Amino acid sequence: MIREIKETEIQECVEVIRKSFQTVADEFGFTPENAPRFTAFATDEERIRYHFETERRPMFGYFLDGKMIGYYSLQEVDQKTCELNNLCVLPQHRFRRFGAELLNHAFEKAKELGYTAMRIGIVEENKALRKWYEKYGVEHMGTHKFDFFPFTCGFMMKKLIEPKKWDSKATGLYRYETHLHTVEGSACGVTPGKEYPAIFKDLGYDAIFITDHFFHGNTRPSRDLPWPEYVDAYMKGYEEAKKAGDEIGFKVFFGIEENFEGDEFMIYGVGREFLLAHPEIPHWTREEMIKAVHDAGGAVMQAHPFRDRNYIKKIHLYADEVDGIEGINTANTANDNLAALCYALHHGFMIQAGSDTHFKGGIGDGNGGILYKDPITSEKDYAERLLRRERPKIFFPDELFEGMGGINVKLPMEIHRNGAWEELSLEEVNQWFLEAGATIGDAPSQPEGLAREIVAKLKA
Repeated sequence: MIREIKETEIQECVEVIRKSFQTVADEFGFTPENAPRFTAFATDEERIRYHFETERRPMFGYFLDGKMIGYYSLQEVDQKTCELNNLCVLPQHRFRRFGAELLNHAFEKAKELGYTAMRIGIVEENKALRKWYEKYGVEHMGTHKFDFFPFTCGFMMKKLIEPKKWDSKATGLYRYETHLHTVEGSACGVTPGKEYPAIFKDLGYDAIFITDHFFHGNTRPSRDLPWPEYVDAYMKGYEEAKKAGDEIGFKVFFGIEENFEGDEFMIYGVGREFLLAHPEIPHWTREEMIKAVHDAGGAVMQAHPFRDRNYIKKIHLYADEVDGIEGINTANTANDNLAALCYALHHGFMIQAGSDTHFKGGIGDGNGGILYKDPITSEKDYAERLLRRERPKIFFPDELFEGMGGINVKLPMEIHRNGAWEELSLEEVNQWFLEAGATIGDAPSQPEGLAREIVAKLKA
């Protein structure tokens, strides 16, 4: 039988995991010296107890005659995606379908918890394991080589729920993805650009914007390259995507995501000529970047302004001169997105939504984006709409804000407004939240209801 793990069984989980993964270590020559972070060596009671008590992961064991013979846990990646961790069966109990039962149980449990996709990591050299997962509908997404492992990490994805196809003719609205990364341009990207167009076309999108991380962000091309070569390498993902899109009659547009101090900006309406004409870009300030983009007829939107990640030490809000913000980023938390929306409403910003997609397996009903009645014809067309303040409709999954109350920002904050930086308090951010609620007639008095109504109004 498969059931949830009890606290008293944590040590038993450790033993099952270590013994199960030891056979993989033996087969591929992993040792505590050359792979100290490998599961067979790094798993201990402290780690599993942390999963159980702090992360509160769903953790399950397969029990036979009262003894645990298999195990898995689920770790949340975002609100629509989870990761399958440490699925294993003791060596003496393999080839009796216990692993298949655990895997199918994990699929069903993840769906029950509201996830639409599941990520799975493997040792890429373990071809038999990859084939086993593929037999159950898990798709291989890509690979990455980490310095601390003597093997290549493979990434796989299982779609738990097939996404619905958008019908622009029936709805009278054209659908767009505004925030998308490729393996060629972004160091954190997993999927080649050429693979995106067919996926999005099948889902009924009219076009996508490829927005890889630029020079000061998590860019993939070497910053040591001569400037023209850097630009060529940076644009490869977009160009491969556009070529694939042209072949199937699907529009692919170019965009940029540039970083300063953890605050990132989406740039639309400029292209290769703009980049080549400005080799001084690596030395630009925010003000210089925005002015140059505006002079070229482009538009600048601050991306995920309240994002809270371990690489961000302080939130920097740039209220001066930007043309709007990414109010919804479906790779962000509900808290981060609600803060962004209230920030936008208080300052009267244009609002766009995007999914911040890095790998094709995460594409589906959990994505966000924009809708227009008239199709976007080019990058310049979209930039001009933003500059003219032609507000797009935004879409995102309804569950994104379920259970959301007030706003809680843990990082220190500062805002650039009226030409100067100043500290920003949580009290002021929550005042924006109350102001947004005050625009709603008969607004709910409880924070959860107020948050729901604010989001519903914006989506309408």
